[in-house]
Amino acid sequence: MYIMYMSREMSVTDARPELAEITNRAAYGGETTYLTKHGRRTAAVVPAHSAQLLEDLEELVDGEQVREVLDALAAGTETRVPFRRRTVNRDN
Repeated sequence: MYIMYMSREMSVTDARPELAEITNRAAYGGETTYLTKHGRRTAAVVPAHSAQLLEDLEELVDGEQVREVLDALAAGTETRVPFRRRTVNRDN
């Protein structure tokens, strides 16, 4: 099932006094608001479930890559493991 959500774009300056309304629209209406600085998107206010889905997908991709590297190390076809940081976990 695909549900189409609304999105809009606004400057950080314009968003500042409307932050409560923007977060409510994300939480209850599923709306994404892209925040801009000097006309370029710099951040987004998204529904929490959307952000969680993105984090879950990143973990799946990372887990697959770890398995691939471990298999290569076990097979002797790889002797070093590249380090790439994707996200920072702020819970720790």
